[in-house]
Amino acid sequence: MSARPPLPPTHPADTSTLEPGTDMQSVPENPLSQSAFICGEVSYRPGDGQMVVIRPGPVSVEIGTHDVTLGWQDESSRLSAVMPRTEYARFIGEGAIKPVVTHRPEDASAPEDGAH
Repeated sequence: MSARPPLPPTHPADTSTLEPGTDMQSVPENPLSQSAFICGEVSYRPGDGQMVVIRPGPVSVEIGTHDVTLGWQDESSRLSAVMPRTEYARFIGEGAIKPVVTHRPEDASAPEDGAH
């Protein structure tokens, strides 16, 4: 059995929010949760099976210490895929996965110019 490669010192998903300490807080027993959008070819291998392509669209993302779980709904089924953080970072770097950036509540309450 081979060991997993070391995690990169920085990970694109770690900086995908405006202020990670405020917008998302990691609880030791729970992974970090966020949303993302699949906009390119993202595939995974379930166990020893064939590669499966995740359809384009929104996904939920659970970032753990060593891996990332993507969850999505396809027709009437809820599906999920687990991949190493390094592979998730590769998909982000290629632009196949785009993390959704959350906005702080005070940003939403600021009046826009010309608003009545």
